[in-house]
Amino acid sequence: MPDDPSDPVQSECFLVGDPLAFNVVSMQACFHEFRRRRSAQFIVGLCLLHLIPIWGFTFVPTQDGLSHLYNAYILKEWKNPEYTKFHEVYSLNLTLFPNWSTHAFFFIALHVFPPLIVEKLFLTICVLLYPLSFNFLLSAIDRRLRIFGLLGFLYSYNYLLQLGFYNFALSVPLCLIAIGYWWKHRGDFQIAHAAVLNLLLIATYFSHLGSYTLLVFALSSLALFDFLKHLFQWREGLQKLLQFVGYLLPAYFVLLNSFLANFESNESVYKSGEFLWDYFINVKSLVYFNDSYLPISWILLGVVCFCIAWTLIERVCEKRIFESRDGFLFIAIVLTVLYFRLPWQYGPPAWINDRIHLYIFPILLGWFAVPRYVWVKHGLTATMLLISMWHLGLTIRDYHLLNKDMREFMSGTHLIEPNSTISNLRVTDYHGSEHHGPVKYVAPMLGGVSFYCLGNGCLYDGNYEPKYDYFPLQYKDGHWKFKYLGGPVDYWLAWYVDAQHEEVKALAEDYQLIHETKNLKLFRRRSKPTRGRMGNQTNGGFKKLPCGSCPTDLGNAFPMPP
Repeated sequence: MPDDPSDPVQSECFLVGDPLAFNVVSMQACFHEFRRRRSAQFIVGLCLLHLIPIWGFTFVPTQDGLSHLYNAYILKEWKNPEYTKFHEVYSLNLTLFPNWSTHAFFFIALHVFPPLIVEKLFLTICVLLYPLSFNFLLSAIDRRLRIFGLLGFLYSYNYLLQLGFYNFALSVPLCLIAIGYWWKHRGDFQIAHAAVLNLLLIATYFSHLGSYTLLVFALSSLALFDFLKHLFQWREGLQKLLQFVGYLLPAYFVLLNSFLANFESNESVYKSGEFLWDYFINVKSLVYFNDSYLPISWILLGVVCFCIAWTLIERVCEKRIFESRDGFLFIAIVLTVLYFRLPWQYGPPAWINDRIHLYIFPILLGWFAVPRYVWVKHGLTATMLLISMWHLGLTIRDYHLLNKDMREFMSGTHLIEPNSTISNLRVTDYHGSEHHGPVKYVAPMLGGVSFYCLGNGCLYDGNYEPKYDYFPLQYKDGHWKFKYLGGPVDYWLAWYVDAQHEEVKALAEDYQLIHETKNLKLFRRRSKPTRGRMGNQTNGGFKKLPCGSCPTDLGNAFPMPP
């Protein structure tokens, strides 16, 4: 971060200036400034370090990431005449719904790069956008707040990202950048600024409806607080407020239309107050594989509480009763209330509380007052840097351990014949991991079966995306998740399932074990199967596997759009 906020050269630098308005001259100035400024070199170094988990290992252990990659691969191969299974099971849903960003990026990039590289490129953009968005928003509010930009590195790897909710993970920094852009130009907001802001709104909308809703609410709230701050100049303030509303009319219309199009009574699932309080106080939006991340969350909570207390004391001492920046406190309070009041799941959408929680502290940063004492600022900076690097270190460790298990899980991919069907036993333990130990909060092996279908046109009958109308593929003709009607499944995969389990024994009649490791079993259908127990009742007489021991129907276990 820059050493001299008044330096005009620094204001042109992409790292601290407006990332939406830089040019060749500013890039040259930024390059020369970068060579001179150790702080800029330090930030770039942190960015590179935070790419180690992505590029340092073969697999990124997320829950749904490979599933999104697989569905984008289906779109890419849709017109390939050799792959007949796709057209048999799916129809296209190419409407303008939220959730398109990841699929669009994957679809285009898959024409150039291998699947795993495509995923890494997307995650590189996503991870780097977090510190950029934090820094941009805080710089727009008050350049002194940039010391809190280090928390962008801490948030770059979060629970929602590790769940594989790529669209939502991308929408968060886009939302923060849009808020910062409006705040920076609110004093003289022109048509050109409105055009850029609406483009950011569109980008956020096509990433995730939840973040889009929050963005529209945040912008409207901040505009209202800015009007109230200058109420003594009410005529000019009212004109600016009405102008702002006029510029955002398309955004309001899109939001209203989205809610009216989905206005229906759905079953709600609420988490207990105890669960929500535990999640909130332990900042579990930054905890994913195990509880070793909790001490970091506690330190972050301590930093936030200290800054709240410091801000209140400073505001009282200086008798500053009301400021435009109080809008950020208002938004954080509203988000906190919604976090505790809204259901965890409403119809298909789930993890609602978790998504709201991820925004609360980043939004609250905009309200903080920066301590004037140098030693306090240095202490805060050192603490934030410590927990960011600690969090990164734990992530690298867990990626390393989980990659050992994922390599074993993926070890049978070369045995799958093109244009086949593959499924997995419902008793598969997706949290099972020999090297890491049981994974507590995410299931990194859940999307692993999708990897078996990349590059060979195979159909995974457990594909969850086509169940929902906010994804580009839809099931048709009676096909559904784990309900393939085109005949017996060609391959079955079992992970962390005992060889004596009744479902494994049932495979012996019609399937041959072709690949086995310590924790993985891969079965292939015999050339002339008998009427056995595998498959679906309509699949040529094959019966469905017994599933009495299944903990839940996985079709509803992971329902939220990413």
